[in-house]
Formats: sequence, C-alpha cells, structure tokens
Amino acid sequence: MSENKKKQAKVLIVEDDPVQRRLLEELFSNLGYLVKSAESGEDSIIIAKELLPDVILLDVHLPGKSGIEVIDEYKKDTKLKNSIVVMMSSDTTEDTTLLGFAKETDEFIYKPIRSGELAVKMGAWLDRKRNRDEIEAINKQLSRERKLLARFFSEDVVSKILSEDEENSANLKGENLEASILFLDIRNFTSISENLEPDLVADLLNLLFSDIMDLIFSHSGSVNKLMGDAVLATFGCPFNTDRDALNAVQCALAIRKTINFFNKVKPKYLNNELQIGIGITTGRVFAGNIGSYRRMEYTVIGDIVNTASRLQNLTKKAGVDIIIDESTRKKAGKLLNVRKIRVKNLRGKEQGVKIFALDSIKEEDLSKEEEVTTFF
Repeated sequence: MSENKKKQAKVLIVEDDPVQRRLLEELFSNLGYLVKSAESGEDSIIIAKELLPDVILLDVHLPGKSGIEVIDEYKKDTKLKNSIVVMMSSDTTEDTTLLGFAKETDEFIYKPIRSGELAVKMGAWLDRKRNRDEIEAINKQLSRERKLLARFFSEDVVSKILSEDEENSANLKGENLEASILFLDIRNFTSISENLEPDLVADLLNLLFSDIMDLIFSHSGSVNKLMGDAVLATFGCPFNTDRDALNAVQCALAIRKTINFFNKVKPKYLNNELQIGIGITTGRVFAGNIGSYRRMEYTVIGDIVNTASRLQNLTKKAGVDIIIDESTRKKAGKLLNVRKIRVKNLRGKEQGVKIFALDSIKEEDLSKEEEVTTFF
C-alpha cells in the first residue's frame, strides 16, 4: 500500500481503556492513517457518522452501549455499511466470539493487542474495504445502465446486454442483422392537440405510450424512437430470433385491442375516438450506435425502416389499421388472417411490394388461406 493511500485511510478506535486507546492511536497515527477515537459506544456513533471510517476497532465491553449493541447502530447508516468492523476483547470465551460474528463483524481479535500483527492486518482490512467500495460502485453503475436500457429494451434483452463481455458486445456497436420493424402513428393527433391544453396532450401521450411500450417489451421488442405521436419499435435488435416477425404481429394486434379498450373508457376531454396506423416490415437492417463522442444513439438503418413508415402512412388510405409486408407474412407463419392490398407502387420503391392488411391470427392452421384483394 502506498503512503498516499495510507494517509487517505480513516480509522476509528472505540476503547474505554485509556492505555489501550493511546497505544492504538499512536500505532496507526505513526503509520500515516487519520485516527480518531471514542471512549463509549454512544460517542462512537456520533463520530462514525462524521468521520465515515474505513476501519472501526471496537471494544466489546464499553460503558453504556456495548460494542455488540453499537454494531446495530452502525448498520442503520447506509454510509457505514462498507466499513470494516473489528471487535476487540480480552474475553476469550466462545459465547462472546460467536456473538460478535453473529453481528457480522469482520474479524475478532483478542487482547493484549500485538502491534506488529495489527499493523499487517490493517493493510488487508483496508483492501477489503476498497473491494467493497468498488463492488458498490459497479453495482450502482449497472443499476443506472439497467434503468437507462430499460427505457428502450425489454427486460430479457437488458439482461443479455449487461451479461455480454467486451468480445461479444458487437451487438450494440453495430452489425447487419434481420429484424422486424414496427412503425406506429396516432392518427390526426395534431388536430386533437389543437383543442387541448399542452399538459393534457402530455398526459394523453404518457398514458398511451406507457401501455404501448409495455406491450412492445412484453413481446420481446425494443423501443427505438419516440417521435411526437409516433413510435418506432424493433423486434430482433440487438438480438434476433426466429420469432421476431411473429412477435411484431402479435404486438400490433395487442396494441389494436388496447386502443379499442381505451376508446371505451377514454377521458372526457377527448371528443373523438383515437385511431392508429401500424406498418410492419421484416428484412436486413444495420443496428448499432450512430453519432459522435458528444452524443451516441442506438438506432436502426435500412430500406425496411423507411418501408415500415410508408406502410403506416398507407393504412389511412387503405382504410385499415395494420399493414404488413410479404416478408413479415412469411416469417410470422401460416396462421395470419390477411387481406392482400394491391397498390400500383409504393412511394420511394421502384419495384412492386406485396403488402397485406392484418386482421387476426388463426387459432389453428388451415391448409388454404382466402385472400380478399383491396383496390385503390
């Protein structure tokens, strides 16, 4: 241990015997530690809360509150939870020792104190204290990261991200993968907002997005962006599965059901029922962090992202609320009740795109599917 670290370390000595107390004060002061002492358990509680010592040398038998009782007081203060508590006693009976360890003391030493041994042990105690502080800092950082990630990813994805080692962390740095994109928009929200106070608009969005995001997460999706009254969700980023398209479709149907229920119990300040448009596509995207050292954002880039947005825009013209592309239909399985939508061309697409209005999911597989073509 460097001399600098020694000077930073703080030691609290709780000893009613003046001879023993002075001996310990001189020992640790000469070794370069910041030393304070207390003659009673009550005084030690006050000093400990001010000093926040790294190590507390605590005599078992003290006037007033005993050392055993004082430990409980230390534990009530979260700032002292990492402090190393070493109990001292001339009582070598097994009962006293067991009682000390029952209070989760770090070590039990017997008097008379041997200065050389104590000086060596102090180094080990301070190392243990630093380890506790480092572990606590890591846990706090993980907690902050988990809370941040939980705003965008489902809990199972968050756990997987945090368990990834550096070698396998390319999923967040960026890679090409297959995913399903769900683009949702609340129709006519601008006109709705014009007739509401800003705080009511915010309350309405918070209410709707809370339910919608919960549904996305519960279907193993991730919220990539919130854009005013629109949501861009991904299924398969940063970890894809063979169920991503089906999860996206099931999520869209669950959102439809939620909006229908919302309209039955909608707030009185809403004159009209809410309607949504959802576009779902499946294909290759780049998923990863984009930006600079000033600001990074995890996002998805690819043609299917733009297509999902255009399919969402198309829902209003087609008179439906959910449109999926052919790739999503194939990947989701054969249990989809769909209607084929014929459109001459999709804005921004040179080649024709087969798209379908999603009605429901069949309860059982059928050998043939009937498709109704919609023209417009």
